Amino acid sequence: MKYIFNSIIAGVLTALFLACDPIVDEKGVGEVITSADQIQATIIPVVQNGLNTNKVKVSCTSPVSCQWTDGVNLYASSETELTLLLAGSQTITLNALAADGTVFEKKFEYNVESMYYPVAPEYGYFCGAGEKVWTWADTKCFGNGGGSDTGPAWWILNPEDIKEQCVSKNLPLDGKGATMQFILSGKKMIKTTMDGVKYEGKFDFDMTAGTSGWSLGTVTFTNTNILCGYDFNDASYSAWSKYNIIYLDDEKMVLGAQEHAPNSNYWYWVFKAQ
Repeated sequence: MKYIFNSIIAGVLTALFLACDPIVDEKGVGEVITSADQIQATIIPVVQNGLNTNKVKVSCTSPVSCQWTDGVNLYASSETELTLLLAGSQTITLNALAADGTVFEKKFEYNVESMYYPVAPEYGYFCGAGEKVWTWADTKCFGNGGGSDTGPAWWILNPEDIKEQCVSKNLPLDGKGATMQFILSGKKMIKTTMDGVKYEGKFDFDMTAGTSGWSLGTVTFTNTNILCGYDFNDASYSAWSKYNIIYLDDEKMVLGAQEHAPNSNYWYWVFKAQ
């Protein structure tokens, strides 16, 4: 059974390598890699003002194909720079694909002493210092409106109104007390309903996809959804996976999405940090 499990893991990691852009760093055959201990790899801090910053230079000289990760982003290269997103202790992982298809993992501990290099503030807004829980705003948290609105404008619900809507439509109980936990490592999001049912998946954002004068960008979810992320004017209550970011800071998040065709109005969600 253990052999089967290990084979499955190796196959999944190999598929991830094949799905990435081709590695152009070619090395001679050299030593045949049979263990992680043989892999020659280093991480070198970029130092500013005597402090280890949130940028590191990583390098691997062994005859393997490399994927580096800080737990958030993947870098398919034997030598590159990583800009880390948080201060404090970090784990940088090298996944190395050997010539025989075996994947080896090598971990490096690194302490970020200075956030010298800027990172997208949205990581901190969504995930705080690594994990952050969001829930419904106290009032006027869900409803619909027009395409130029920036929050619920027509039919407006408070958190205590939402459970009834979910029950009548046979949807998950996303009412008052339900939460969304955003986790930076792996870009995970876990929705927890009022009755404790969890939906775990991934999230990602694109701040280049905004609409001038209305939205800042978009956030997309895979295998999970925001609280009450269903089109109430659609006969099958279709769910969205991508939302417009209308507003986002440390304490408040406003999302919007256009109704599914042939309808054309919008739905809005207002959340607060817990």
